[in-house]
Order: sequence, then C-alpha cells, then structure tokens
Amino acid sequence: MSSSSPPSFEELLESVDERRRTVTIYAPAVPDALERLFDTRHVCLEHEFLPRGGGEPFLTVVDGDQYVGSLDLPAVYDFGHPKIHEIGSPEFVEAAYRKLTSLLPDTVFSSLDRRQLLATSREIEDRAWRIGDGRLDVGFQALSKLRAQTDVYEALVDRGLDVHLYGAPDWRPHFFDGVTVHTDGDELGEVWFMAYDGDADPGQACGLVAVERSPGSFEGFWTYDPETVARIFASAARFPVSPERELP
Repeated sequence: MSSSSPPSFEELLESVDERRRTVTIYAPAVPDALERLFDTRHVCLEHEFLPRGGGEPFLTVVDGDQYVGSLDLPAVYDFGHPKIHEIGSPEFVEAAYRKLTSLLPDTVFSSLDRRQLLATSREIEDRAWRIGDGRLDVGFQALSKLRAQTDVYEALVDRGLDVHLYGAPDWRPHFFDGVTVHTDGDELGEVWFMAYDGDADPGQACGLVAVERSPGSFEGFWTYDPETVARIFASAARFPVSPERELP
C-alpha cells in the first residue's frame, strides 16, 4: 500500500493494535469473569489489593501516563451481555456499557460478538440522531442485516443525516430513497463498521471497525478520535456507489 492509498479495514485494525492501555482492578482478588473478559482485550491487566469492607471494588484505566477514568466493577459485567437501548433513550446517559466503552477507545478487542457490536453501534447511531445532521457510513456485511433495524435507520434518514449503507446486495431497504448504497467489494462481507463525522463538530466524530475472524466472532475497536474516524471514511470510500438496479 502506498502512503497515499486509503487503508483497508484490516490495515486500520493493525495500526490501532499498537496501542495498549493499563486496566487496574482494585478488589480483594480479580474475579474470574473479569479476567476472562480482559484476556481477549489488548490491555495490560493489573491488580491492586483492596480489602473486603474497604469500599466498592472498581477499576481504573491509564493510557501511558494519562489517567483516563474509573468504573465500579458491577458496571463492568454489563459488557458481556449489554442491553440494547433505543436511540434517543435517556437510559443511554447512564448505560454501563457506554461508560466502559468510553474508557477503552482505540483498544483492539479480540473477541466481540454481534450483540456487543450492536450495542456499540447503537451508541454511534444515538449520537448521530441527537446531533441530527452530518454523514453516517454503515457496513453490516450484508444489507439484510439491517432488516431488524428498519425503524432506527428510517429515524436517522428522517433526521436529515446523509446515510451511506455498505454490504452484500441481498435486500432492498424500504428507506432506499434516503440513503446511498455501496455493494461492490469482497471485504464488505467480512467487516462490520460505522463512521459518523460529527457534522460541524469534530469532537462528536466516532467510529467502529470489526473484522469477522470466525462465524459470529469479531476482532475490532471503536474510536472517538477524529483522525481515526477520517481513516474509516477513507477506507469506506474505496467502495463505489451501486446503481439501484443491482438491488433485489
């Protein structure tokens, strides 16, 4: 790949994998469930003894020498089987899954399932819906995977967002007139991705890239870094707009 060529999604994943955050668990011991949880996350896991009765167990996240934040351990367990909130729901503000993802952006996760990806995608969709403008690129491998989210994307289109959908052309969205569709590209069948540009505020930009390594299991990351989001858009721009006649 030349320096001027847009990266593939696989190359994007490799570049982000260079980062390592340190997660420190303050508890009497590291619960087995959390050890398994972070075993597939590319982080440095540490433990600091906190005696029983010494307060609620918690974890902290540090990026190099910079403190990122902390979270009570009970909230972390939600990561394994997160609740899927509706866009615009006030529950998003205090959602435990959202709090954990905010502490671990640009961190590669080696084992993500579809429910975890859907929960992360919904956070991006919710942000785009609340701002109500800008561009949102979405790739769910095949257009038919959007069937269960028709209401979500109709709402996003109605808000005035510039929505681009990517995936195998196995279904025609009912909201076709409000979106741009891209279906040409072998890599689209292997990757789940999203990118939102934040409209006029780059600080609202966010994105997600996940490559399917085995059926139903993905390796990926999410990001709130405008430069990384721009690279996701550049990767997506490699796939041309598809004529309407190519859809079933």
